[in-house]
Amino acid sequence: MINGPRTLHDRLVAQPRPTGLALAPDGTRLVLSVQALDDGGSRYASELWEVDPAGEKGPRRVPGSQQHDFAPAFTADGTLLCLSDHRSGEAGEEPGPSLWSLSARGEAERIAHHPGGITAFTVAARAATLAWTAALLPGAEDARMHADLLRRRRQAGVNAVLYEVAPGSDEVELGPAEPHTFVRAEGAETVDVGGQGQGIDGAGDVALSPDGTLVAYTRAPTVTAPDTNTVVIADARTGERHHALSRPGHQYYSPVFTADGTRLVCQRLEEETYDSEWQVTLVAFDPVSGEETDLLPDFDNWPWPGIAICSPVPGDTTLWFTGDEQGRRPVFRRAPDGTVTRLTASGAYGSLCVTPDGSTLYALRSTLDSAPHIVRLDAAEADQEPDPIATPGDLGPLPGTLTECTRPGTTASPCAAGSSCPRGPRPSTRRRSSC
Repeated sequence: MINGPRTLHDRLVAQPRPTGLALAPDGTRLVLSVQALDDGGSRYASELWEVDPAGEKGPRRVPGSQQHDFAPAFTADGTLLCLSDHRSGEAGEEPGPSLWSLSARGEAERIAHHPGGITAFTVAARAATLAWTAALLPGAEDARMHADLLRRRRQAGVNAVLYEVAPGSDEVELGPAEPHTFVRAEGAETVDVGGQGQGIDGAGDVALSPDGTLVAYTRAPTVTAPDTNTVVIADARTGERHHALSRPGHQYYSPVFTADGTRLVCQRLEEETYDSEWQVTLVAFDPVSGEETDLLPDFDNWPWPGIAICSPVPGDTTLWFTGDEQGRRPVFRRAPDGTVTRLTASGAYGSLCVTPDGSTLYALRSTLDSAPHIVRLDAAEADQEPDPIATPGDLGPLPGTLTECTRPGTTASPCAAGSSCPRGPRPSTRRRSSC
């Protein structure tokens, strides 16, 4: 930052912003990415910090972490991974985030790279298997050909894009390349298991089964079925498809396998019609039969539940999720018998993590009068007050007071800013009528 912030506005601009949590498989390390002003004070850059899950020690920067490290995650053996924009120093290297590992001593090693960058990745809970999303230009059969096409486009000064499928969102950078899912199992070569579709919402959603044998990813809608996408379940080593799951008028997001790998949980969005609004629920697929089950048939919080966090205990079907409720975003618990319990009464929560025994949750909590900070929750207690954990960049007390008022009004937009809609904020939707 430049000369240090002086006014409240300066303090807010310079406020470090936690953006994601990751908990080690043994529950002993809790790492978060934090955005802060870079050395020039003109933009935000992310770096990794570690906090004490017990709340007894202060936060510290992860050894070896640099600016532009983000999206932390732990492998099955406890190795910390992240995406980062810093270069390896190889001649002719194409820019873009690569996948790096950080040892406890702060030694960084690049373990996966793709020309143009990796946009997202995931790890298997109990196997040395990685999966990531990266793009291939039309005509490129692999990363090497993709790099060559990128260089040729740059040398020719080409930056035009021909869309053969209508883009589905203006909130992401679109281009001629199509996202693909890549998987690397232990002792095997990296495999391109399938393309995800061009420039459509939902591309990049990838999950691995705990044993690393299955990969699930979302395939974007097509021009002939613009309101329907597909969940693909495939062999992680060969890419052979086991199931391609879809329903007319429905789209699926954020797949995650249960701890025993017997179910795949997703958000399911039912598109609006002339007679009904958007509806989102959580569903579970059987990876063997493809059978779909609605997990929240009676959950009446509108508009919808957020991404599911499954219990890490094999055989336990408990899951946790956030959901919008009267301007807040509480944490909810769905028990194995289907009972839903609200765990928090105030605040907006995100980036949920659960301990290995399923007894404790960690999350980022924010309110109208407090910046995002880490809290610890009992995984089953209703309407509790969370325990705060020291978080980098705490602003401390703010001037003024906050009073909540209510009054009768019109129905809120179904995709208000900050909602947990899988497709993000949208303009207000009015009921249409036909004549």
